[in-house]
Amino acid sequence: MNPEHRMSAADQATADRTTEEPGPDFHIDYSDPEPVLRSPYSDDPVTARATGSLTVGSRTLLSVSDGYFLVDLVPDFLGSPAAPHGFVDQVSADGDTPARMPVGAFVWTGNKTVLIDAGFGPRSGAGILVGGELRRNLAGFGLTFADIDAVAITHLHPDHTGWLADTAGTPLFENAQIFLGAKDWEYFIVEERGTIPVDPHIRAGLLALADKDRVTLLDGEAVIGDGLVRLDGSGHTPGHSLYMVEDGGERAIVFGDAMYCPQQLTETDWVAASDIDPVLAQRTRERYLRELDDNGGLALGCHFPGLKAGRVLSGAWETA
Repeated sequence: MNPEHRMSAADQATADRTTEEPGPDFHIDYSDPEPVLRSPYSDDPVTARATGSLTVGSRTLLSVSDGYFLVDLVPDFLGSPAAPHGFVDQVSADGDTPARMPVGAFVWTGNKTVLIDAGFGPRSGAGILVGGELRRNLAGFGLTFADIDAVAITHLHPDHTGWLADTAGTPLFENAQIFLGAKDWEYFIVEERGTIPVDPHIRAGLLALADKDRVTLLDGEAVIGDGLVRLDGSGHTPGHSLYMVEDGGERAIVFGDAMYCPQQLTETDWVAASDIDPVLAQRTRERYLRELDDNGGLALGCHFPGLKAGRVLSGAWETA
């Protein structure tokens, strides 16, 4: 598939009428290729060393961190009008300071090895977002980038795409097909919109892959591999994807950024500064959480503490 790189006059007019919620402004520093190792969180099991495995039927879903998001430095990132520092205040009250989240990815193993999201990459965003550990943490499971057959991207924000290409725009997953939501491609790549844009080198890498028919764009529910289904998760971004893994009657849903933390199960009015459509993002989150409560299954998120899964039981969160 070779996605169209241009947009029509009608599409441009639509773009001109639409705005995005502002997000944090990060100064990106590439000078240190391993910034996590020189940070206080290099061995932190909540963030940079958040790795693990989850059994789903007879298959395994691996959790692998790329780094950390120091929310304490942007306290109004996740909260509500009534409690603008909701996440930071709650985590601080629990004594787990500073307030922070992992920058996570997941690997679905089987006949094909699928990486879900690609971290922030080896760089620092003003010390707030810091990445670079994905390759190392994959190696802990005996995996290299060359072993990845497909990369399923939840959305095109920088902390989910950072390893897709190097700073010259050369794709890094040499054997992988890339899957992502069609509406994200239109918004971020074709129209080049967003206050949190796609990094230029990542855009160049994606366009190079698209020219080689190595980008597959998805709408709605779509099977993309054995036991792996893409679900529509629009709201955080226009084409945000959730990914459901299933085997032997068991399942788990990777929420991406449709749900930043388990607290959003009960703090339903918490929204992220990076939500493009906060109202739709909340509806999406509530829809899938309600479905998990009714029909069972586990939930994971790219920023859940320790990248640990949980389940919804009668409207309450229980860590698996």
